Amino acid sequence: MKEIASTDFYSIHVDKAKNRLFVTYRGTWTKPTQVPDFLRDHAEAINQLTPGYTALIDFRAMDAILLTDFIEKAQLDAVQSGIRKAARIYDRPTFIQIQTDHIRKKTGLNARAFESVAEAEAWLDEP
Repeated sequence: MKEIASTDFYSIHVDKAKNRLFVTYRGTWTKPTQVPDFLRDHAEAINQLTPGYTALIDFRAMDAILLTDFIEKAQLDAVQSGIRKAARIYDRPTFIQIQTDHIRKKTGLNARAFESVAEAEAWLDEP
């Protein structure tokens, strides 16, 4: 697995062998100055994968997000680059899940929510 970026607010990794993107969100995103390189880092990661890739998106360490436009843009970029499906991890139902469900509907991202990383990865590994 290759690290693309790691900050106080997110980390992004790619596993080329699995053709998988890993994104972990952290903290409270309230100002663009907190995540100035997020979209660039995300684009760099998806450019290293081939169409048909999958993504494991972990929201368990995120407290709140006001910058939903950043998430929407990242999802649109993923959809346009050929993502097959994304598993989103939450440790419990949260407002963040409601927000990301709304964004997913707008972007057309094929995604499901999970509370277990093992279940999420099993779903992503399915053809």
